[in-house]
Amino acid sequence: MLDVHAIPHFVRHAAILGALASLNPGFALTIKAGHLPAPLLAQVEQLPGSFAYEVLVNGPEFWLVKITRESL
Repeated sequence: MLDVHAIPHFVRHAAILGALASLNPGFALTIKAGHLPAPLLAQVEQLPGSFAYEVLVNGPEFWLVKITRESL
């Protein structure tokens, strides 16, 4: 699990997208955020391959979102 609060805001999306891009199919990254990361999820759709996401905890204190790489 990656708590995004530990990543400086100005590089947060780039760091998460880089981590997701390095995943092999079938592997996942769960992120913990203070809100539903809808802008990040839109950016994930632009990465090569396909990804699926599942909201594990839907706030209000925090959100846990599992992002799984389905294909390269």
